[in-house]
Amino acid sequence: MRIASRVAFATVASGALVAGAFALMSSAHASSTGRMGAMPGQAAGQHVTYSFKTLDNNSDLTFNQILGINSDGVIAGYFGSGAQGHPNMGYLLGHGEYRSENFPGSVQTQVTGLNDNGVTVGFWSGMNNANMMNDNVGFYATNGYDYRSVSFPTNDNASPAVNQLLGVNDHDVAVGFYTDAKGNNHGYEYKISGNSFSRVLDPSDPGASLTAAAINNHGDVAGFYTDGAGKTDGFLKTAGGQFTSLAFPGASATNAFGVNDDDEVAGMYTDGTGNSATTHGFTWTPGGGFSAVDDPHGIGATTINGVNDRGDLVGFYTDAKGNTDGFEAAPVTASVARLQLQAMPEGTVTFVWTPEGQLTAQVNAFGLTPGSSHSVELVSPGGATLASFTALTANGVGQASATLYSTDMTSVPDGSHLVILLDAQDGAIASEPIGQTPAIAAGQLTYRLQPVEVSATGVGYGPVEGSATVAYDPAARTITVTLTASGLTPGAHAAHIHVGSCMSQGPVQYMLMDFTANSHGQIVHEVRTVTGVTTPVPAGGWYLNLHQGNSNDIVANGQPTVNFRPLLCAGI
Repeated sequence: MRIASRVAFATVASGALVAGAFALMSSAHASSTGRMGAMPGQAAGQHVTYSFKTLDNNSDLTFNQILGINSDGVIAGYFGSGAQGHPNMGYLLGHGEYRSENFPGSVQTQVTGLNDNGVTVGFWSGMNNANMMNDNVGFYATNGYDYRSVSFPTNDNASPAVNQLLGVNDHDVAVGFYTDAKGNNHGYEYKISGNSFSRVLDPSDPGASLTAAAINNHGDVAGFYTDGAGKTDGFLKTAGGQFTSLAFPGASATNAFGVNDDDEVAGMYTDGTGNSATTHGFTWTPGGGFSAVDDPHGIGATTINGVNDRGDLVGFYTDAKGNTDGFEAAPVTASVARLQLQAMPEGTVTFVWTPEGQLTAQVNAFGLTPGSSHSVELVSPGGATLASFTALTANGVGQASATLYSTDMTSVPDGSHLVILLDAQDGAIASEPIGQTPAIAAGQLTYRLQPVEVSATGVGYGPVEGSATVAYDPAARTITVTLTASGLTPGAHAAHIHVGSCMSQGPVQYMLMDFTANSHGQIVHEVRTVTGVTTPVPAGGWYLNLHQGNSNDIVANGQPTVNFRPLLCAGI
């Protein structure tokens, strides 16, 4: 098939920019009443952050293009490059499931657009030639059946004929184009209910080559045209006739492929020409102007084809292996997480006697310093050490699960405590308690650990507790942490946002400036802001950790020290 818009059943052909992109085969120029050019100042636009997801049909992981998305998140696309023996095969993707959609009896099909009522549009071919010059016939279908071919009535067709439907709104009005014998495109609207056609024209040059690519529920149409100098620009034409030319500042070409009910236009612009050309996605809004949008895996090789009323984008990119991958990009909004911080460590201790009468303590705990080793003691109500246990060692994520053996104790006096110390080494710091059981009572064997925080001189400042908010601002690219806590040793305490969880600690995602506890052991509504944030806060998988030591003493030689010990933690 001849390329005229997306990939007209071919990867590259005369007039096409990139695989899957609309071809540039037209000429248009001038300005007229009702025409509005994009202002230079609109280039800044408002910044929107997106979360990207690659979507490739397992039937072909080398070539997928996503071309449309409706308000329910159902996606239209196809796989297969269009090369001979590698035909385009259409599909819909909804609720995580791919469903084939191909025009009956066709050799190739692309599903290019869909609405919220089960109507899909696209084009099909009965050919898959080696030269990729194949016929194109538009079509629409309802709920995956009742397929109908659509061709604009004209005697001036290209050879082979090129006729494509590219978008459809909820009123069952579709848009598309046909290519004439001279290679010029002619945009049109097609009303499915009445089987009627009407032209979409540049009012300043009705004879210009123009492609209508998308239509919203207000009847506003987006597409692209080529001026008299051979430069291609996008456009938005309202149902009232206002024609807005869209040219991304500095771009050699701009193509508009999608529009939603807020008149947000999505498409692709090209930097440079020839072999040095790169392609980038964009969005444009009447009040905000242009914003560049690139899939992070395909920077310089991204095309955006569709946008729904939620602002979700779909398109495709070329990856490092040269494959074409589909993607969906969802806008990320500002968020605030309110956290109740939990004192660390957490866990349980169960006392068990061996058949020989030796006392053991079965400890299951998390929230310890990864890789740390801790002395464990049984302490009398008066503070004297009654027995020592074998050391408790945490794994690489701060978890410990072990049976500890005592020094031949056969009984546990009421009112005593099992105490976990900061380290297994000697010294004042090492002997600081970090967790203990409640007072042991006769007949009770299992106890929940209570976190303990005291200074090196043995002074405590009350139970360790706190709360925090974590606010993400995608426009400013910041994460702001506001923290309040008490029961801490006065002084600076390091804090990080980590990957993982309080139960299974992971690496640092973002470092925060140290928080400072006052002379009463309190941190009162202190605020720390991380700038240059490029990754949105995920729905899970990050946590906030406040450490015992400060930023200068929690790590040595790349490994956590005893001062790394988590004090307060919460998943974000």
